[in-house]
Amino acid sequence: MCSIFIIIKNNWLIFSHVSIAIIKDILKVGLPLVPHSVGIFILAGADKFIISGILGLTTISSYLVVFQISTVFIFVFDAINKSYYPWLFEKLNENNKITKNKLWVLTYIYFIFLLVISLFFFFHGSALITFIAGQNYIINNNIVGLIFLGQIFGGMYLMINNYLFYDKRTLLISTITISSGIIHLLLISLLSYFWGITGAALSFCLSKCIQFLLTWLNVYKITIIPVPIKGG
Repeated sequence: MCSIFIIIKNNWLIFSHVSIAIIKDILKVGLPLVPHSVGIFILAGADKFIISGILGLTTISSYLVVFQISTVFIFVFDAINKSYYPWLFEKLNENNKITKNKLWVLTYIYFIFLLVISLFFFFHGSALITFIAGQNYIINNNIVGLIFLGQIFGGMYLMINNYLFYDKRTLLISTITISSGIIHLLLISLLSYFWGITGAALSFCLSKCIQFLLTWLNVYKITIIPVPIKGG
């Protein structure tokens, strides 16, 4: 509130000079993103309350440690995305078919690269967590691999989500995120009950994969980027 008061007092924002059309456009794009934030919270944090209730805080301590370490990927992917999307929007504005095909190829290469990296955590993830967190945290490779793969699906999601932002499909983005969040809550309630921490890790991975695939499907539908089967 203090910042808003200072801006208005110093006439840094003159409402009479702001176009009503621009304000409407901002609200049209921005307001639908409010549910998107709720969905992100469900995918990233709300599940911890559920599994702590089902499994207990002592049981899930190792899971929480692995998840916390895996959030390093969130910062890396966010940094990559913030550097990438201005360049991407510039290329999309050119409306050049050859350029769009190249973007698609680069996106595929990026996906393959990330998936190859994810294999490391299924074979050496436990040793990595023990090295970082200490001998008190020894956890199965599959659990580590699933959690890190889930974060990698998140990075892949960011790469194609930009195309929906470019087309101002923010309501669609929120719908996908909320849907993925609800699926996540249902999966984690069921799978963690039957399979414990492994089920919790699997539900996180599946939910992030579903979010990625739903986004990819909708990007395909709006055909911002030509897909290979269309022959470019």
